[in-house]
Amino acid sequence: MFNFASNGSLIMKKTLLLFCLFVASLYTNAQQYNLGFGLRAGASNFLGDIGSGDLARGFVYNMELRDTRWAVGGFSRYRFHPLFAVQASFDWVRIQGMDANSDNRARRARNLGFRNNLLHLNGKFEFYPQILSVSDVGYRGRYRLDYQTYFFAGIGGVYHNPKTEYNGNYEKLRPLMTEGVKYSPVVFTVPFGGGFFFTYKRIHRFGFEYAWNWTFTDYLDDISTQYVAASEMSSDPLAPILADRYQGGFGLPDAANFAVGSYSPRGDPTDRDNFMTMTISYSYLIRTRGSFYRQNYSWMYGRKRRWGGTKAKF
Repeated sequence: MFNFASNGSLIMKKTLLLFCLFVASLYTNAQQYNLGFGLRAGASNFLGDIGSGDLARGFVYNMELRDTRWAVGGFSRYRFHPLFAVQASFDWVRIQGMDANSDNRARRARNLGFRNNLLHLNGKFEFYPQILSVSDVGYRGRYRLDYQTYFFAGIGGVYHNPKTEYNGNYEKLRPLMTEGVKYSPVVFTVPFGGGFFFTYKRIHRFGFEYAWNWTFTDYLDDISTQYVAASEMSSDPLAPILADRYQGGFGLPDAANFAVGSYSPRGDPTDRDNFMTMTISYSYLIRTRGSFYRQNYSWMYGRKRRWGGTKAKF
């Protein structure tokens, strides 16, 4: 005798199982590789009151290549939209400047120098123009290598402590108040720039980034305004020595222009200090949940074109 109740229950169980598998497959496909963690390393340079000083060159062209140093850091990026992402990063950046490397005779006579290790915590908002992206590099139809270009702007903070070399040791300059000012070791920054990366097999990402960091201080190099009397500095006997390190010589400016207490210009307070980094990076992507990409922006995933418009299932 045919048992309708038993067979009906079996059919219901199979139907429910098939439905669960179907939902699970949709859920799995909805997951995207949008979250990545990585490391970066590269070069850094500085634009301030110490350095090249060649009046014939302005802005970034005034940086001294001989003072190029290094930058390392870690970051995390979350791509929440085909066009936008956010990045949080922490970088350790060394900058330095030496008047001895300058092309400007007045700066060589001033003879100041500094080294500063910057601890830079920042967040960036990234924009990805689709016209500068390639979903399938090589156009093999396998989506194994993805290329993306982006531009960014953000906000951050730097902890810094400039030092200078004296008798073989690096002495901290901020406590000495070499210009009669005790400035803050923490300053705000505005990073902006751009970069690109290749994503291999959805989870391995190799990139390059250029960042220009505008700061809210003129004391990354401990120089901003003018020479002051020793009485306006700290009581440390090193203060007047490290504030005025004039080095005379044939054809150099007169020493009277570099004397402590003369109140002659020591720096240029009209321009803030800036620093830049150029880094290469590797990041590893992990799968995140949610179907935000394809449910809401499926129009971005149409027919592949040579440039832009599509993105592989990353």
